[in-house]
This record gives sequence, C-alpha cells and structure tokens, in this order.
Amino acid sequence: MGIVLILLFVMTIMVMTLVEMGSQEGALAARALRKSEALFLAESGIELTHAWLEAQSSPPSGTEEFHPFGEDAITVGDGECTMSIIPDPFNASLDPEIYTLVSSGTRNGHTRQVEVDVSPDIFSNYLYFTDKEKMPGNGGPLWFGTPDVIDGPLFTNDQISIMGDPTFMGTVSSAYGGSDDNNSSHDPEFLYCNGSPHNHIESDAPNNAPYDNPTFAEGYVLGAHEVDYPTHSLAFDLRDVADDGGISISGNYEIELGRVDEVSGEPMYGYVSYRKNNKPWTDVEISSFNGIFYVNGSFSVSGVLDGQLTLVTNGSIDIIGDVTYLDSDQNGPLEGCDDLLGIVAGTDINVAWNDANSDDCVIHGALMALDNSFRADNWNTGNPRGTLTVWGCIIQGFRGSVGTSEVGDGGGCVILTGYAKDYHHDTRLEYMTPPGFYQFMQTGLYIRLAWREVPVS
Repeated sequence: MGIVLILLFVMTIMVMTLVEMGSQEGALAARALRKSEALFLAESGIELTHAWLEAQSSPPSGTEEFHPFGEDAITVGDGECTMSIIPDPFNASLDPEIYTLVSSGTRNGHTRQVEVDVSPDIFSNYLYFTDKEKMPGNGGPLWFGTPDVIDGPLFTNDQISIMGDPTFMGTVSSAYGGSDDNNSSHDPEFLYCNGSPHNHIESDAPNNAPYDNPTFAEGYVLGAHEVDYPTHSLAFDLRDVADDGGISISGNYEIELGRVDEVSGEPMYGYVSYRKNNKPWTDVEISSFNGIFYVNGSFSVSGVLDGQLTLVTNGSIDIIGDVTYLDSDQNGPLEGCDDLLGIVAGTDINVAWNDANSDDCVIHGALMALDNSFRADNWNTGNPRGTLTVWGCIIQGFRGSVGTSEVGDGGGCVILTGYAKDYHHDTRLEYMTPPGFYQFMQTGLYIRLAWREVPVS
C-alpha cells in the first residue's frame, strides 16, 4: 500500500508539473503572438510611410524629423502605430539622399520598432529602362535574343519579348498587365517567339522550351507598378543649369573628349572640345564649369573622358566612335574610377554607321533618349557589325533597334544586320550620378537600403 501511495504521489506531481508547463508554454505562446503582432503592426506602419513618401511630388526638405500621419499613434487593426521620417543630417552632401522610416507598433502592451533606410530611385539605377518596348510608329515586338546579355536591372512599362536564349543577369520587371495598365486585354506575361515568325505565344512562365530558354539570374516580376517617364522638357531643365555655371551653345556641333592636340600630339585628357563646321576647336577644362554642357541643336561625340560631365541637347546625338573612360579597360570602369558621363538627347541617340563603328562599338555612360530611342543607324542594312557594348545604363522612351535577327536552327536567333547587345550596369551609378541626374531624373519611387529592428526601452 505504501508503494502505491508513493506512486500515486509521484504521478500527481508529474501531472501537476505538466499542467504548469503547459500553462507556461501557453502563456509564452500568447506573449510571442502578441510580440509578433506588434512587429506586424510596425511593418504595416513602414508600408504606410513608404507609400506616403512615394505619393509626394518631391523628397522632403530639411533635416528635421517629421510625422507624416501626425505625432499621435493611429489605429491599425487591433493595435496602433506611430510613424516618422528622419532625413539624414548629411543629405546636403549626399547623392542620393537617405531617409530613415521609423515605425513603432503596439499590441496588448507590447511594442516593437522597425527602421528602414530608403533613398530616391533614379533612372540610372537601372541598366535598361524603357517606357515602350516598340519603335515609334511600329506596333511590332522588338526581341531580346540568344546573343544578348543584359548585365544589370531591367525595367519596362511594356511587355518583354523573348526569342531564343537571352541572358538577364539582374532583376527583370515589367508593368505590362499590372494594376496601372489601363488596357484590360493585357495580362502580366512575356511574349515568346515560339520558334516562328507568325505563331508567338504569351506566358508568365520562365521559359518556353524548347524554343525560348532565357536565363533570369535574379528572377523577374510581371505586373509591376508603372513608373512615369520624363518628358522632353527635362532637356530644358538641364539647359537652365547649363545657363547658370555650365556651357550652353546653339547649332550643330562635333564634340570630342580628350582629343589629341595637333601641336603636341598628346591627348587633352580632362578637356571637352567642340567645334562647328570644321572650324577651330574650342577646348574647355571640365573641372572649370558645373559639368552640364547643353547644345540647342544636335551634336556628335566620341573620345575618352577624364572627369564628370553631362552632355545634353534638345535634338539628337550621334555616337561616331567609342566613348570610354580614361580609367577603364575592356571590362569597363576600373576600381576607383571617378569618371562619369551622362548623355541626354531630347529625341534620339544614334550609333552612327561609319568605319569607326563597323566592327564593334563601346560606350561608357548613362544614356537617356527622352522622346524617342537609343538605336543604331541603318540597323536593318548591311552586314553584322559585331557587338555593341555599353557600360552604364540605357534609358529610352521607345526601344530603339540596334540590329535584326532571324530564327535559326533549334529556335535561337542569328544576327543578320547591326549589332549583338552586351549591356552592363555601371554599379557606381547606385551611389553616384553624372551632373544633373540626381536632381532631375528621379522615378518617384524609393529604394530600400537597410532594415533593422530597434530595441524599445
């Protein structure tokens, strides 16, 4: 009997212990749930603040902390949030600026706080940006094909067309068929060539084997939000900056960077030279003005840049030879390179069809064609011209063609005329921009740089 009582006593203690443990675990689970809910509320506050920031016409000014929804906490579901935006105190010297979004979420007495650093998105953050993936006046698709390498982020407000096996090394985003697309017949899908000039198909799948097998190294987003594309007036905004401390001229000019001096035979690195109608050159040291060079007309350009410069025209621009940085090699800008070029055309940027560009062409810089396109002259004429290599970014209203291709054996594409594409994002553009770019070329979106949870005392 004594042994039975002892066993009953031990079992009772065990049951009571299990009940107590269960009670404690339940309390811990409930507490963990409330803490998770508080974190969710804080994250919701970040989303609200981010959306508020993107709805503003321009970034906040000054360095003082402010509360977009008022200093008092607002109700979010069954809890409440307090939100604020803190501009970086060094924003006056930063390019781009940084803002910290702060959100504290409270639920049943538990508070958690999250901070997210954001920065204005600039068109040059993308290697490749188009408003329309078609040439002006031409409703037919322009394809990314087998030889093409797009080594950086790509964004278009239009549909992406794929023939064969192109390679996309950065994130790929298309707003076609998204919530901002007013055409109800559009679905968020790729257009695949499908091995035929007449039997294309649409699909949101990452490939259309066996004919079309693109590589999406960093994934893709279909149906993204549209980004408003700037108008031709941007060229005149930059003209105003050129009128105040830059260079502003009228007419049709030839521009050469780092030209070879006729007398000394030495390159004039650090200079921009210009002339009209083969008259004598005017040579200007780039460091002697604010970096904005505006032409009311059109110009051609080639050469080697040493410095930071933005060339702008309300008309068109011809690339008549390689345009490269002094501190670079065949793989683009070298580590520590501080050379940076912007080329902004009110209409087109054309890769000229000439002897210099007949066997490859290399361009370093941030290229922007406002009303029309970045394209190759006579892109559908003659023999293949090798590879068009860009280190920088290409921003254009309408996609321009740089060559033609046809469906080859196995469904891939073969270059017939013009260039194959070899485009690389100059990653320095993520933290530095050519003169005038940061001021006038923001997309209205904000990029998230960092996330952290901050202990609440």
